[in-house]
Amino acid sequence: MISKPRLVSVAFLILLAASHEALADGVDPAQPLPPGHPSVTAPTASADPEQPGTQAGEPLPAGHPAMPPREPPQDRATPAGDLRPGTIEVHIHDGSDNPIAGAPVRLGIMKQDVAEGDSRSERTATTDVRGVAVFEGLAIGTAYSYRVTVQRDPAAFASEPLRLSETGGERVLLHVYPVTRDLREALVGARGVLFIQPREDVFQVEESFQILNIGTNAWVPADVHFQLPDGAKAFRAGEGMTDARFERSPSGNVELHGTFSPGQHDVSFQFQLDNRHDRRRSFRLALPPHVAELRVVSEGGRDLVLTADGFPESEPMRGQDGSRLLVTGRHLVRGDAPLEVIDVTLDNLPVPSSGRWYAVATAVCFAALGLWKALGRRGSGERARGQAEDRRGAEKLVLDELVALEKLRRDDAVGPRTYQETRSTLLGALARLHAADSS
Repeated sequence: MISKPRLVSVAFLILLAASHEALADGVDPAQPLPPGHPSVTAPTASADPEQPGTQAGEPLPAGHPAMPPREPPQDRATPAGDLRPGTIEVHIHDGSDNPIAGAPVRLGIMKQDVAEGDSRSERTATTDVRGVAVFEGLAIGTAYSYRVTVQRDPAAFASEPLRLSETGGERVLLHVYPVTRDLREALVGARGVLFIQPREDVFQVEESFQILNIGTNAWVPADVHFQLPDGAKAFRAGEGMTDARFERSPSGNVELHGTFSPGQHDVSFQFQLDNRHDRRRSFRLALPPHVAELRVVSEGGRDLVLTADGFPESEPMRGQDGSRLLVTGRHLVRGDAPLEVIDVTLDNLPVPSSGRWYAVATAVCFAALGLWKALGRRGSGERARGQAEDRRGAEKLVLDELVALEKLRRDDAVGPRTYQETRSTLLGALARLHAADSS
């Protein structure tokens, strides 16, 4: 079985290998984009100063602002040998790389201590006329990590966590942008990967997206949500270095939260659907807005067939450990309808016999009970001498299987239903052993 990190790596290698060609050559400039979609081509030189990033006379899709003229400036944190150890010098700039004076800056401090437990604290400062705030006298060592944050309206602009060394301080450059909550005012698009991993009792589904903001405003989603399939369970959002994330609301919807500043943001979530052991299974999976490119990947044996409505025929490939994967994907071109949902079908799924679920447990039970019944065929003297030893042997056989089952469940090697049913069978055998002992 491919591990989750390996699956994610394979999927994004597939996605990124095709993304350059998709973004550069996959759009016919003569056709309009789907309503509400940003352009997926690189900005071109502008012939109109009022419309940077567009060709003169070529309109953008309805509701979209002009394309940005250049890449957004990059945040960074770099070691600074000219600063005293224990010092973090913070530079706050706007989207045009101009210093921002009078900006409140928060320095989050986290201490990780195995003996005393983790603790959090913070310090605050305000930038001077050069857009600089300095924090001094900070603790050094791997137990301490720091993060710079600037709050503007509903947005939070933050650096990656950093640690201080004994050879100098750190210099942090952080950019703060105008904020919009209206998706129509943000040049935001997405490309993603959907993984479906058939397991014994469930289908593990993961949706991973790269949210690309190519505008000049930071976007904070407002009421951006979609539904999971009926019966979805075990929802878990992916962890990231920023506040950009998916959450599941009390109503069961998946909601997109956080600050999406100009640049790329990786977000993901996963959930499970029961495997009813049908030979054919279909899924309707909802997507976040403005998905311009999507790959669908499923793990499966040589007989498995993966189809996705509106997508090309899937092709086989090998994972890093040699496991078979099926892959299909597409990127939108001008005139395509938006990708809001995708219907995926898996055919020729394995349908295991129910007897296989209980084969190990049943064999163990028969072996344990056989040991006990063998006592009855002995003479009274022999039975008396061997009774305690044989009972302990029979019980140990069942208990060892229970321990092994718990380890398999902890490692997610068996599904919840198989775990419960096998555990119940083993506990029943143990109870019968005790009943025979007392009779």
